[in-house]
Order: sequence, then structure tokens, then C-alpha cells
Amino acid sequence: MKLVLTGGPSGGKTTLAQAIQKEFTGQVIVIPEAATIIYGGGWPRRKTSIGVQHQQRAIFYVQRELESLLASENRDKLLICDRGSLDGIAYWPGPGPGSEFLSSVGTTVEAEVARYDWVIHLDTAPVSYYDLTNPLRNESFEEASKLNEKIKEVWASHPQRFVIDNHESGHFIEKLQRALLVVERIIEGRSYAEIQSELLSDP
Repeated sequence: MKLVLTGGPSGGKTTLAQAIQKEFTGQVIVIPEAATIIYGGGWPRRKTSIGVQHQQRAIFYVQRELESLLASENRDKLLICDRGSLDGIAYWPGPGPGSEFLSSVGTTVEAEVARYDWVIHLDTAPVSYYDLTNPLRNESFEEASKLNEKIKEVWASHPQRFVIDNHESGHFIEKLQRALLVVERIIEGRSYAEIQSELLSDP
């Protein structure tokens, strides 16, 4: 099974992935974020339209190959994907719904949704918690918030998606605990309806 961790910048995806790896050692494999590999490896990051198009295609293909490789080597484990292949739609330049991105990489929303069993969307942190220390992050809080909503819309058709918001407390630890609960229940074999009901009943 494959589970996607997605959401806007500074939502806590990488921290959650690390926590999952520690909590469920031997039961999960974390697939690292392709964008971090690409940008950290020296890809010339651009904000121009053509530059973003090249970046997002590179991220898409690297991510797909990483997932295929690690899935073939770990058939008995839950694969945790730091971002999913549809996230590129939100970053693709232009006001359109993302059809240009999809045609550019030769796929459809339906095909990509079907590749993942579960989705956890982590909302971008409140402005007071927004992390600007990541040297690979170049989005302002306002840009991150817009990306968060676009990504949420991109994955809206997935039948087993959980949206983990910032809750009234705004504390990241509480947000992390709710997300870890979802992963624990998935590993236990609970249904989507059961997990969603437990989340909604959580005060």
C-alpha cells in the first residue's frame, strides 16, 4: 500500500514522515521528497514559467521512479510518500486546472489518484508557526497558503483522503498526533469510514 503525505509548504510533512519511520519501524518505508533531492542536488530553481515547467516535470519523473523502485523492494510494507505525483498541478504556472501539466507528463488525475491507497493532507502551518528556516523553501506565507488550497483541490477526488487542519489550538504536536493516529489505524487495517469517524469525534 502507498500513502501520500501532501499539503502546502510548512505543513509538517517531512517531520511527520520522520515520526512515522520512528514509530512504526519495520512496518513502513519512507520515500523521500523528489523536490528536495532535485533542488538539494543543484537543480537551478527558477520562478519563470518555463523554469517551473521543467522543474515540475523533473520532480514528477524522479518521484515516479523512486516510488516504483522502493515499492518493488518492499512489497510487505506501507510506503509513505513525501508528496504525491499530483502535487505538480498546484505548482504549474497559469490559472488553468492543471490539464497542461497532466498532458505534459502523459497522465490523468484518475490514473494518478489510483496509484495511491491513502492520502493525508497537512494544512500549511499558521503564520506564527510558518517555517522560513528551510533553505529550499522560497514561498512566502501567502504563497504557501494559496498552494495549500490548490493541493487540497487537486486531491479532492481521492476516496480515502484525510485533511489534518491546524485545529483550534494551532499546536503542531497535536496536529502530528492526529496524523500519527491515522497511520496507526491504517496499519491496523481499519476502514476509511472508521478512521474518519474517530478523527471527527476527537475534541
